[in-house]
Amino acid sequence: MASDKPVEKLADTLKGLVIGASGTIPGYKHGQIKRMVERCGAKFASVNVSKCTHLVTTEDYLKKKSKKINQALERHDCQIVNIDWLLKKIEKHTPEGVEKEEPENDEDTKLTGKKRERESSLGDDQNSSPKKMKDEIQINLKNLSKLVDKEYPKKIGDTLSVWEDETGLIWDATLVRVGLKNQVEVFRIQLLVHHESQTFHTWDIQYQFGSSENSKSIGDMGSLESAKETFEEKFQLYSGSAWEDRHTPNFKGEGWIPLQMYREVPIDTDEISTLPASVENVLKIIFMPGNLKKYLDSLNTNGRNLLRGTKVDKKKLLIGVAVLGKLMELTSMDSINPELRSSNHLQWKKELRRIYATLILKNQTLLDSKDTIRQELESLELLVKLRNASKIQEKKCLSSSLVMSQISQGVISIFRLERPGEAERFAQWEKANLANIGDQRLLWHGSKSSNFAGILSQGLRGDGIVSTDGKHFVPGVFFADMATKSAGYCRQKNGQALMLLCEVELGTESALSRYHLGFTVHERWRDAGYIHPDFKGCKVPDIHAGTKTANGAASNLYHSEYIAQSPAQIRQRYLFHVNIRSG
Repeated sequence: MASDKPVEKLADTLKGLVIGASGTIPGYKHGQIKRMVERCGAKFASVNVSKCTHLVTTEDYLKKKSKKINQALERHDCQIVNIDWLLKKIEKHTPEGVEKEEPENDEDTKLTGKKRERESSLGDDQNSSPKKMKDEIQINLKNLSKLVDKEYPKKIGDTLSVWEDETGLIWDATLVRVGLKNQVEVFRIQLLVHHESQTFHTWDIQYQFGSSENSKSIGDMGSLESAKETFEEKFQLYSGSAWEDRHTPNFKGEGWIPLQMYREVPIDTDEISTLPASVENVLKIIFMPGNLKKYLDSLNTNGRNLLRGTKVDKKKLLIGVAVLGKLMELTSMDSINPELRSSNHLQWKKELRRIYATLILKNQTLLDSKDTIRQELESLELLVKLRNASKIQEKKCLSSSLVMSQISQGVISIFRLERPGEAERFAQWEKANLANIGDQRLLWHGSKSSNFAGILSQGLRGDGIVSTDGKHFVPGVFFADMATKSAGYCRQKNGQALMLLCEVELGTESALSRYHLGFTVHERWRDAGYIHPDFKGCKVPDIHAGTKTANGAASNLYHSEYIAQSPAQIRQRYLFHVNIRSG
């Protein structure tokens, strides 16, 4: 029997089509177009348009005859269309109640056609909540601004950021090698945009660990095309590869290997800084008395020289994690398809192990073993998360509204979490389960503190067996909407504990999660956007409304329980270090 759910009808709108985009589309980034077409059942071609049935572009860009345009023109079965064609196609088949993609709200952008007509055709409602897409753009711009190297001579009032192109690629490259003096050298090049003047230029810096000297270079200010050309030339000069071939191993250059850095953490800040007291306290909770010293000693004596007492060489730590990440990527390729291995592939692996040994290890070598590399990566990632977890500005709001109202406990520290790859995995899972999603909540997870070393480095695992009501057991991850409930799973002898606040997509069908109603439930839920714009669309208890007694509750449950069946439907958002007072 065919389903009459709006999202399922929408998913058939463009089914069977392959749609690409070329050039700057007024009001829309390529990422937005990608979300629109995939939501409607079509495939999106980011780079290769050889299988496209439709290519979205503008009349001006069509005249430039770019590579994508020429490929589309050569194909008789590929139609070149404008954004209005796509919007009308989607609008015609969009059922009521389905959220529509909003255009970028950019007053400086000149749109072809009547702007208000386009907004009207997209169902713009002045009484609706603030546009989520606008918030995403602002947040993304803020993150790109943070990526600008701290050594760059930025002037007061400058509004600049690292350039992100239409495909979502960030033009920021970090390369490493072992130099002549057996010291690790780092070269970083960025393409920067000054937003007020809309001018572009490159910036690069080269430095060597163990030396206070560095060399810097600022390219000429000019157009985007000239800056891209300079960036690509310098990248190829150092790496021996074209920018688009940056992931392909080769040694045509001077031994430089490109790395994928943590995008949320600029790599050139606080070369050596004191480990914050809040981080030390969390380490003490995780590793228990006596074990913390063993852990820190192991980071030193087992070959790692990045720690100096309670001080961390942050640059070494982040470069080390990136090197291990690249090694994991290459090692995974070995197991998936051994035929892909080339002499350059093997040489890259050998050189990366040498770089890591020079940078981090003392009198040891890193074994060419996937398990060894993974264990090493988990150790450094745990320290990186705790070292760089910044105390959030929303602490007062969160502690008062979500914790203190529910449990007799004091908040010692709150850390914002962002596990690499977790957001992307979450988005992919949502896309695959589009017909069944729509109930996203902020929920608590409690566990023994000793478990948090694995939780923070590897994520919450869905392969455990969870008791839902004392009788039935299902695989999944346990959550609660009351901090009191989760705190019962993590109390320590000294009264201190760790708890996670996670963003969980429960879905509208029981196939995605399990829910067991307790006697005490929240009177109302509200949109969590009041905590942070990132949480718009996610629900959180309205603590001002209080609680009530539920009808039909499970006989032995005082508070409700939730079981998420897949780790992909979970995002760790905050780590709470709390003091739980008994009685």
